This record gives sequence, structure tokens and C-alpha cells, in this order.
Amino acid sequence: MLRRIAPAVLTVAVSAAVLTGCSSTGPVEVNRGDCAPMLGAGALSDGVVVLGGFGTAPEVSISKQTEITTSQRSIVDSSGVKAGAKVAGNGSIASVNFAFYDQGTGEKLFESAGFGGQNTTKEFFMVSEETMNPLTAAVQCAAPGERVVLALSPQDALPLRQDLGGTPESALVAVMDVEGVSGLKASGKKRGLPNGFPAVVTDENGVPGVVLPPRDAPVGLTTGVRIEGSGEKVTAENRVLVQTLVVSWDGSVLTNTWAGTGPQLLPKQAESEAQGLAFRGELNGKKVGSQVVITEGGDNARVIVLDIIAAG
Repeated sequence: MLRRIAPAVLTVAVSAAVLTGCSSTGPVEVNRGDCAPMLGAGALSDGVVVLGGFGTAPEVSISKQTEITTSQRSIVDSSGVKAGAKVAGNGSIASVNFAFYDQGTGEKLFESAGFGGQNTTKEFFMVSEETMNPLTAAVQCAAPGERVVLALSPQDALPLRQDLGGTPESALVAVMDVEGVSGLKASGKKRGLPNGFPAVVTDENGVPGVVLPPRDAPVGLTTGVRIEGSGEKVTAENRVLVQTLVVSWDGSVLTNTWAGTGPQLLPKQAESEAQGLAFRGELNGKKVGSQVVITEGGDNARVIVLDIIAAG
């Protein structure tokens, strides 16, 4: 089953259904390995006419006569895929932009901020077999650079209709661009932390732990990179998806997203700082895939270990 993280307009639960089948393939060869998609292509998802390729604002034509009772997905464009691209398999994060259209009227009901190359904002989907809904099943086994058409059956679309509106008896169609795929932990070259930093160790699953030094907490913010990723650099205007471990200077664990809560989405720098997250600015210039260790001094001294999973 698949669980999604954002945006707020689509946080309603989607009715679970048993979804089987195989996806259609695009003109570019993509190695999907043993990834088996839960949604297959069908008459409606195959029949949607999408003018415009990956990353561009599309013109969409949808048949009003094609009725469906099971949700469907088709991969309609693979032109943006690069050699060696990973697919969105179990235990990964897919960065996605998308728009929803009403089958009954053809009207566009919702469009994410970065869809069609308008800006660099992305939405994030967690692909996991533990949870499942047709929205995230649509991008399962897809690769960055692929454009997907999702056709939600009227029944599966009903929870979203509460926010999106449209024609309840009709299907809901989405055009989705998969912008990136990443894992749930930092991956890259290990680097030594500066002298005086707490020791950070990770287990075989990448879960970190902190060993505090026998001294007082440092003054102010100090930052070191323990693992240097190879992804895009974080900017002040990015929202950043992170795994977070926060340990107070007395050894108490304050926050641990590794303990089942899932990754944390940090707002843009200005919004984060308004919420009291002064450390957010320390991520600027760091690469996606990195593990950043931050110490904060003061009365509530703490150590913050952040695995940067995605940004957008």
C-alpha cells in the first residue's frame, strides 16, 4: 500500500481497492527490474489525448463516453528519462507534479505549483507496500522523466471530489510528471565531522544514533556534513523532505522520524524560521542525499541529524 505526504488539498484518504495489472511502456527503454505496478493501463487512461511532453503544460482531451469501474494508469511519455534512472519502488520517495481534470466536463480542477515547468516546486509521494491508494499507485514503477495518466474510477475519486468538485458520476483524470525518485536515507560519500562534534553512527538500515562528547554544548549553530550526497543543492526557496533525529544535550531523544512517523517536510527557509526552526537555513547549499549534523547551543541545547531526501 502507498502513502502520500503532500499537498494539503489531497490529504483525504482514498478508498483502497485491489488493483492489478501491468503498465504500458513509453518509447524510451526503462529498466523497471522486478517492480510490479498495482495499477494497469485501461481504455480510459490509454485513450486520454495529451499534447505536450514531460515537463510542459499539456493540452488534454478526455473521452466522455468511456466508463470505468477500476482505476487505471498509463505511462504516456518517457522522453525525459535519463540512462540508469531508478524507478519508484517500495520504500522510495517520488517527487511529482500533476493536474486533475474532470472527465464529465474536461475542466481542470487542480494544478500543483510546479506542473508544466511553472517553477521548481514539487510534491512528494512515499511509495510503500504498507499503504496503498490509487494516487501513489499511479507513480509506482515509474522513473524520473516519465509522464503518467491516471484515470480514477468514480468510486475511487469520491474522496477527492470533496475538495476538487466536478462531476461525481464521472472519472477523475490526472496527468502526472515524475520529477525524481530517491531513497529514505542519505546516500553518498562519508566525511569526517569537525573536531568537537558529537559522534554519529548508523546501523545497517541507515538509522543514525548520537554519542555526545563529555563537554558543554557549543554556542550558537554549528554544522557539519557527515555524508555528502550527489543530488541538487537545497535553496532557501525549497521545501525540504528530511529524516530527522533530534537529541538534547542530556541524551534525551526529542524527535525521531525513523521510529515510524515517516519523513518530515520542512517549509521554505523564511516560513521555517517563523516557526522557530532556526536550523533550516543550515541546509541551504547542501546536496540532496546528504546527512547534515547541526548542534544548537543555549538553554535547550541539542543535536540535529538530518538526512536530506528530496527538495523542491
